[in-house]
Amino acid sequence: MSRATKYSQVIVKASAERSRLLSKEYIRNLAECKSLNEMISQLRGTVYGHLLGEAENLTAARLQYLLKEEFVRVYGKILAHSPSEIREMLESYLRYLEVENLEILIRMKSMKAPYESIVDMLHLSVEDILRMKNKFIQAAKANDIKSTIETFRNTIYESPLSEGLKRYEETGSTRFFNFSLSRFYFDNLLESARSLPKEDRDAALILAGIKVDTFNIAAIIRSKILNYPPHLTFWTVTKHFHLLSEEQVRNMVSSDDVNSVLDHVRTTYYGRFLAPRRSIEETLMSFERNSEDFILRKIIEKRIAEPFTIASPLDIILRKEAEMKNLILISSGIEFRWKPEDIVSLLI
Repeated sequence: MSRATKYSQVIVKASAERSRLLSKEYIRNLAECKSLNEMISQLRGTVYGHLLGEAENLTAARLQYLLKEEFVRVYGKILAHSPSEIREMLESYLRYLEVENLEILIRMKSMKAPYESIVDMLHLSVEDILRMKNKFIQAAKANDIKSTIETFRNTIYESPLSEGLKRYEETGSTRFFNFSLSRFYFDNLLESARSLPKEDRDAALILAGIKVDTFNIAAIIRSKILNYPPHLTFWTVTKHFHLLSEEQVRNMVSSDDVNSVLDHVRTTYYGRFLAPRRSIEETLMSFERNSEDFILRKIIEKRIAEPFTIASPLDIILRKEAEMKNLILISSGIEFRWKPEDIVSLLI
C-alpha cells in the first residue's frame, strides 16, 4: 500500500478539523471578555457548544475540563484514522494527559478523597483511547496509595510508580511521583519518535526531541527557583536528550543560580527561545511558549512539504492543543482579572 493511500483517511479528517478551529482573531477577542459567563456565551456558537450546553455559572476549572475533553475527542478521531505504524508514537504523546490523570489520582488518594470525587476529576475519555479505563476505575476504588500503585503493576507505569512510592514512603510527599512519571513520559516519547520509519522520524523528532529538551531546561530552572539540591534535580531530568548533550545538562544542573542556568541555555540551540521578561517566572513561561510556537510552525511546514507523513496528524493535533491551551489561559486570566493585553501576550 502506498503512503498516499495509508494517509488518505487521516488527511481528510485533519482537513475537516482544521476548518473548525477558531481563528486567532476570535481567540484574541475572547481575552476582552469581562467574565467567564461572557466567554462561555461566545463559545456556545462554536464547536465547543455541544459540551457547554445550557449550563450557567461554570467555574474556570470546569470549563477547562470541558476544553480538554474537546481536545481528546479530536485526538481520538485523528488517531483512529492514522496509519498503524505511527499510532504508538501518537499514543505516546497523548500519554501526558494520562500522566496528569495519575498525578490527580495519587494526590486525591493522599487526601483520602472519596471515589466519586476522584473519578469526577479524571479525564477517563483519555483512558478509553489508551485502553486503561478499567485500571483507573479500579485504582480510584483502592483503599490507599500503595493499593492504588499496585493496580498499575504489569503496565508501562509500574517502574516510575514504584520509584515514586518508595520516595513517598520515605518523605510523605507525592511530588516524587510527578518527577518519576514526567521523566518516564518524556523518555518514552523520545524513544517512540526514534523508532518510527525513516520517512516519519524527522517530523516526529521536531515534536518529541524539542519537547524533551525544553522539559529538561524548564525542570532545571524550576529546581533552581525552588532551591532543590543538584542530586534531586538530576533525579528529575530524563536519561536521554535530543539536541542537548549530557555535559550541557550537567553544567546547567551544577550551576550556582538561575542566571547561570540561563547563561548556559543561551549557548545551546534553545537560546533562541529565551527572551528577558520582568521576572524569572515570566521568562520561563515565555521560553516554554516560544518553544511550543516553534514546534507548531515547523510541523505545519513539514505537513505542507511532506503531507504523507506523521506531520499531517501532528499538525491538527498541535493546532487543536494550542487552541485548548489558549482558551484555558484566557479563562484563567479572566478569573484572576488579568489585563487583556497581558493575556494576549501569553497566547501561543
